[in-house]
Amino acid sequence: MCVVGLSVLMLADTAYLLLHRMAEAVGWIRLGGTELVLPKFYQAMILSHTGIGVLLVILAAAFVEWHLPQVWRRHRRRAISTGLLTVVFGGTLLITGLFILSEANSRDNAWAWWVHVLCAALVLPVYVAHRRVSIWKPSLLSYRVVPVAIVGLTLLAVFAHDAFSNPEQGLSKAAAIGDGPGSRARQIGGSSTEFVPANFVPHDSPFFPAATTTTTGGFLPSRIITRSGLPEQEMLDQELRDRGFAIEHKVGSQDCERCHAATVAQWKDSAHRFASFNNPFYEATINDLRASGGGSNAEVTAHIDHYSRLARDLGEGEVLEGREGMVKSKWCSGCHDPALMLAGKMSGPIDRRTPQAQAGLTCLACHAIDHIHNNTGNGNYNIADEQDDPYLFADVDQGLLQLFHDTSLKARPSVHKRQMLKPFFRSAEFCATCHKVNIDTRINDYRWLRGQNEYDNWHDSGVALNASRTFYLPPYKRVCQDCHMPPERAVEGDVSARAGYVRSHRFLAVNTALPYLRGDTLTIERIEHFLQDEKLRVDIFALRRADGQILRNLDTPPVVTSGERIGLDVVVRNQGVGHTFPGGTNDSNEGWLELTVRDADGELLAISGAIREDGHVDPAAHFYKALLVDRHSEPIHKRNAQAIVAPVYVRVIGPGTADVAHFEVDVPPTEGDITVEARLLWRKFDRTYTEFAYRNNPEGFAAFDDVPDLPVTEIDAHRVTLLARPFAAQASQARPAPGDTSQSLHDAGAPTWMRFNDYGIGLLLQGDTRGAAQAFVEVARLAPERVDGERNLARVALNDGDLSKAWEHLGRCEQISPGDAQTAWFWGVAHQKAGNYADAEKAYRHVLRKFPEDRAAWRNLGRVLYLDARHEEALRALTRALRIDSEDRSAHYHRMLVLRALGREDEADAAEQAYSYYQIDESAQSVTREYRQRDADANREAQPIHAHPVSPLTSTSEDGA
Repeated sequence: MCVVGLSVLMLADTAYLLLHRMAEAVGWIRLGGTELVLPKFYQAMILSHTGIGVLLVILAAAFVEWHLPQVWRRHRRRAISTGLLTVVFGGTLLITGLFILSEANSRDNAWAWWVHVLCAALVLPVYVAHRRVSIWKPSLLSYRVVPVAIVGLTLLAVFAHDAFSNPEQGLSKAAAIGDGPGSRARQIGGSSTEFVPANFVPHDSPFFPAATTTTTGGFLPSRIITRSGLPEQEMLDQELRDRGFAIEHKVGSQDCERCHAATVAQWKDSAHRFASFNNPFYEATINDLRASGGGSNAEVTAHIDHYSRLARDLGEGEVLEGREGMVKSKWCSGCHDPALMLAGKMSGPIDRRTPQAQAGLTCLACHAIDHIHNNTGNGNYNIADEQDDPYLFADVDQGLLQLFHDTSLKARPSVHKRQMLKPFFRSAEFCATCHKVNIDTRINDYRWLRGQNEYDNWHDSGVALNASRTFYLPPYKRVCQDCHMPPERAVEGDVSARAGYVRSHRFLAVNTALPYLRGDTLTIERIEHFLQDEKLRVDIFALRRADGQILRNLDTPPVVTSGERIGLDVVVRNQGVGHTFPGGTNDSNEGWLELTVRDADGELLAISGAIREDGHVDPAAHFYKALLVDRHSEPIHKRNAQAIVAPVYVRVIGPGTADVAHFEVDVPPTEGDITVEARLLWRKFDRTYTEFAYRNNPEGFAAFDDVPDLPVTEIDAHRVTLLARPFAAQASQARPAPGDTSQSLHDAGAPTWMRFNDYGIGLLLQGDTRGAAQAFVEVARLAPERVDGERNLARVALNDGDLSKAWEHLGRCEQISPGDAQTAWFWGVAHQKAGNYADAEKAYRHVLRKFPEDRAAWRNLGRVLYLDARHEEALRALTRALRIDSEDRSAHYHRMLVLRALGREDEADAAEQAYSYYQIDESAQSVTREYRQRDADANREAQPIHAHPVSPLTSTSEDGA
């Protein structure tokens, strides 16, 4: 009877669970719940289903062991066969049930659920059939009692579900949503006649000046970001004393690690994990901001007054007077310190020893995000905090109740998945929340400035398939996650793995400094492999002589004369980085070219770009970075973004483009082979910033007795051989004929036409249209079947204002590739310059059919429609451009003109305000001019075309590069 009773309970439980599934499928919330709510009674029934099922199988196994020897001799075949089938189905139910509870009822494991359901559907009729043909047949009464009991218990479960369900639970999402200044639903104002920046943050937001919000509009409980299971303070203190920051203690990931071990193992070594006060570099910078602040302004003052008044009048929060720097630091914290900032801690003193300060970006710092406000960045995301965890015993750290929690979650992971994996997590816009930055008056007391911006650098490029103007169009679109979160084998196991792989949570990029501080050589190796995997290509492409002769794509080692001054052009092509190289915080990043000259014995004769004995790079090197200055013409060397006024220079290489570095070499007094090698080198932080961080944050660098020597990575290198001769006569006899452009003597990793193309691209972007045209002529000759050469010659002609040549080259493009949408862009530009606005419109519309997100095409279309007096259509085109980039100052300007033409003066005034807000401050060049006057090296770097002297080796020594 015990087994029969348990079986009845099991069947009723199963029927209830199936009814719940059906109610959920048809959207009947009262029984099925909602997308983010899993009724507690339903979870209790899952747990009882599991418990009764395991108990039934145990009892059944004991019965079978006793029963089988007795009935086997009776030779009742039908009874034996149906009995064995019952045993097989019962065993399969146990195995699939336990599998689901250990590996989760995920999409990849759906087969186990269906096998479980199928066996459950078959085991009852097979068991009934077995009993009907056995000696001990069920009584007639049991045929009536058992079904009635099952139905009755099922109905009782349904009524209990309704009685025990909290009516507020299903409504809590709506009830908890706030509409205050810190909430997801906040109203920031703005209309067609009133300009309000898309990234505006009200001063009375508790998170001001960060653009971050919570659904309720208030501070978060710690469970949202760091969860439970925090490390013991004594153990954490010991690690901080020894290492400077938390390395072994993985704050905020303990709960997740139980099911996602591989993901957590990857994340623990990532730069995201070390983003807060567990990053000694960031800690030095944020503390500098919090201490100095850079002064107050009207918005910061209003925020401080508002919350200080609340503290005095209502006793809520803290008085903020005198904490301007701390308030401003929340601008950084939305992306670096969410565990602190969203809990309301950043407006006061920070104890770096707390788990929250050492948490970094935890799992839920990203996975609790349920909304992105727009694509303007600055941490403009929303954290869902309106509901409790939908699963039972979510706050329990260990023991049986934790097992119950995990069992419920694995049995029904769909709610968890909908909470933790939003569709937009796979989009570039998700990454843009923190990898697109602007600095405005809230922070710099000056004006709006663009900060780092990987999003638009990617979006407006061929990599995103959005820019018809791109030099190289890839065959398919790539987003951030394709490069930085590629599939990686889940070695440690992970319930989310598909075919044994998860999306990598190492987020590999370029930061070798952080793993160096913690002695993580394996992560450094992974980063270096990532950087060296066809991301950039170095090519010593051309040799220039004093008489003006240029030898390109050399087929024999050129002969040079001792004492002769030659020029060497080194091409650096961005072939695999989906945004500019370098990206991120380029005022502290350090990429540069090292050019060395060695004799036949390998002895160093001359060098440009050496690392000096004091750890600084030769200031005369060719850098890839940004040099920014403050209003006093002092360089930005502390990552003090609040002080930035203007760039002295910014040198980056866009996706699919190239840079040409020019070097001047005095051929050394030697005879024989000379090897010239160019290396593209990378150091995550320059020496000046590293020295600042070390001295400003000694606690964070506790493991170091002196300023650390950060690793230098060779991304790519290329070398050529020159033949040195002592006499000019001998040299002239061995020179290749001018214009000889046969196959290269060295392999630069690309076909010859592409190397010429890259060379031309670099020269064109520097403004050397004559040199670029010569290179593109060779592209057209070497690859006549490709449109690249002729199209790029059309670019040059348009750049020079030579429309007749542009028409000629565009005509040849049509012969090679008729109707090409990329070529249509240049037809549009040519017609626009010629005043053929109707033809320009047709060309731009042709572009937009293939590149519907091409912001420049929408902008130019709006311009030609305006010039053609078709103002309403122009307004629609420009509005579309601003939908793509609401901070596009040029689109705001042209929209202002259109609105003026339409007589809509109030709207035009708002558009003019937008244009002025995003406009570049031309007067800021006065502070860069003062800096350039006292720094000759920086002044040279600021020139579009310049040459670097390669210094003969005297006192300079090679060091660690």
